[in-house]
Amino acid sequence: MALEPPAAGASPGARRCRHRPAPRREGDLRPTDIVGSFFVCGLAFLLAAALAGVFQAVHPWPWGRWLGLHLAFVGGVSQLVLGASQFFAGAFLATDPPPRTLVRAQLAAWNLGAIGLALAVPLAAGAALWIAVALLVGALGLWAAAIVVMWRRSLRRSPWAVAWYCAGAFYLGLGLIAGSLLAHGVPWVHGNLLGAHMSLNLAGWFGGSIVGTLHTFYPSLTQTQLRRPRLQALAFVAWNGGVAALAIGYAWALDPVAIAGWIALCLGALALLVNVAASLRTAVRPLSLAARLVGAAQPFLLAALLVATVAAIDHGPAGALVGGTRATVGTLLVAGWIGLTVLGSLLHLLAVVLRVRGGFTARMPAPRPRLDGGVAALAMLAVAALALAQEGGPEALHTPAKWLLVVVYAVLAARVAQLAGRVLLRARPSI
Repeated sequence: MALEPPAAGASPGARRCRHRPAPRREGDLRPTDIVGSFFVCGLAFLLAAALAGVFQAVHPWPWGRWLGLHLAFVGGVSQLVLGASQFFAGAFLATDPPPRTLVRAQLAAWNLGAIGLALAVPLAAGAALWIAVALLVGALGLWAAAIVVMWRRSLRRSPWAVAWYCAGAFYLGLGLIAGSLLAHGVPWVHGNLLGAHMSLNLAGWFGGSIVGTLHTFYPSLTQTQLRRPRLQALAFVAWNGGVAALAIGYAWALDPVAIAGWIALCLGALALLVNVAASLRTAVRPLSLAARLVGAAQPFLLAALLVATVAAIDHGPAGALVGGTRATVGTLLVAGWIGLTVLGSLLHLLAVVLRVRGGFTARMPAPRPRLDGGVAALAMLAVAALALAQEGGPEALHTPAKWLLVVVYAVLAARVAQLAGRVLLRARPSI
């Protein structure tokens, strides 16, 4: 029996008891089964997105760019978030993974929905599109059920373990509905539905999930503690309030509301950055490549939001989503923040899967301070130079910065692919 602190107002000797979860039986899921399975599926989609990008560069077609983004973000990054969220929620709540059937159903529904949407949108297959959206929304419902199962049988309460993910999943559900309306060409005369769709998916789902996870993942990655835990509450309120304000402001052409949303996101990003910087200052040295990459990525989030906020104030909220500002914000967010955060996280979590599934015989990658620091510095330099060139800086920076970024990403992607291959060959997840 696990003892909990007395309830407020109870006598000093009063205690409430909670049954521990049943002992793990042979064949039950392990946390690494979940993260490994979702990550392998997500990496397959990311590879497909890269191939779609190459095909689009050689033989452009109207839906090529959309397909690459869909495969990367819906099939790829979203699955990484779905798997990582259940992995971290289980760890924070000190509970076992959700039932195997629930995890299998999530994987099946999400992958079928992502593939179906990739086929239905270019082919303008209306019925198939709605079926694909229903599968994705259903997968989110199954994910929510898995979180509830873990919450109910947990040994401790950790609200932050699920609050960020539940808010992000809510926004993604709304974003999927808005996206399906756009794909069907449904008239929307109230405002900019595409802007609302991007706010819900990018800021609400991807952004909220990553920002929330980093409050616990980065201190773990640097072997520290969250230095200013009260700032997490500020980050949560500012970030999620900002997402809601952005979506409403764009959808109904309420410019002051949308601008307030951009400002709130900046506040949330700043609160996160303060804690990340504090972890870096007190981190155990030498830092791993994963810790360096994830830490290097965080300033790009605040930089992107500041650029978008200034553009929204100067030229109206639509100005943050068009022209050179859109390219700059996209580079800072996608290539800088999301890309480096995801690559760094994959390097660490895939290594953890290998170590745990291998009976703790495999070692975590040893830090190489000079090489790792150089790779992280080159990645930051490439992203910053490319964004500067897009924002009106020296045009001569554009081409070398772009190719430097491609080379750095290729090196990091090769390392991730190597780890993923070892997971498949030596530590295959069992779902």
